[in-house]
Amino acid sequence: MVFSQSPAKFEIVHPHDLLTRRFLIDNELMASMLEHYDNTGLVPLLDLHALQCESPVTIDYTLQEVIGDLRFSARFSNGAFSKVFLFFEHQSTKIRLFSFDCLRKILEFYEECVADPQNTITENGKFPYPLVVVLYHGNISWNELLQIKDLIAVPPGVNRFVLWFPVILIDLSKIRREELQGHPALIALLDTLQSYSSGDLAENFDRIMEHLLPVKNDPRCYGWANSLTRYFLSTTKSNKEVAIKTVSKILNKKEAEKMVMSTLEELYVKGKEEGEVNRGASDILTVLNTRFKKVPLSISRAVHSYKDPIALGSLLVQAAACTTLDEFEQDLAPR
Repeated sequence: MVFSQSPAKFEIVHPHDLLTRRFLIDNELMASMLEHYDNTGLVPLLDLHALQCESPVTIDYTLQEVIGDLRFSARFSNGAFSKVFLFFEHQSTKIRLFSFDCLRKILEFYEECVADPQNTITENGKFPYPLVVVLYHGNISWNELLQIKDLIAVPPGVNRFVLWFPVILIDLSKIRREELQGHPALIALLDTLQSYSSGDLAENFDRIMEHLLPVKNDPRCYGWANSLTRYFLSTTKSNKEVAIKTVSKILNKKEAEKMVMSTLEELYVKGKEEGEVNRGASDILTVLNTRFKKVPLSISRAVHSYKDPIALGSLLVQAAACTTLDEFEQDLAPR
């Protein structure tokens, strides 16, 4: 096998985001994170046993590309209805206008409420209360997430809580590894993200997998271990022997070897396919740029949205044959 000897790095698109979604789509793990890392005082008011993920996407251990944000619903302990939004942010610097992105997501949700009031408006006809959760694991501490009220010039005497909404900011750069709390799988996830950010994931993977020992008999544990292994193999240069030895802490050696080899093969095949797609899109845009000097961003995005090498081959022929960019754009499938 091509991966049997030397270390290799097989990349997953958006690996941090996908790994986090894969774990936190689980209601129990999300509830555990809220319970142990709340900094707003609101979580004790929620009935976490009723927390329910309402994300329209499915994320399995293979960490496939997904679209959309994780969104949860929960009731306050007194019965009032609430929506909890999860945004995962893994950049290494603070995002000054992140609150505007949060507000945009909340407004999009309220538009859904208007379009489908039967499912999303509370019993009293009002919109659910928004709560934003941000998990951050950059190298630079995110000391404070600026609220919209901090970004707008508010005249004297005007209510400073205009456009305010609560945000739970979990900054892993401020939490020592020995202070990580919660469900064992949650600790494994947070330790993985911390280790990647600090550049020592390869050295710490053995310890990270040990977090799953208390739940090794949980039916979900195989998927958690598989997802962590896939992330580990795609973001480090460690070889299969290291991965098999580590996974053997949770599974027997035969199962661990099968998991690791299967994962490496899938990542290798996927990497080759993605390479063909990326080269196909690049060839098309090179032809268009050569012929028409400047290609609109809308066309570039549409071309990159194609994932079928055969379709990209047809587009390459059209890129060479079309007389105008408008003519080429008409042949693009709606995306």
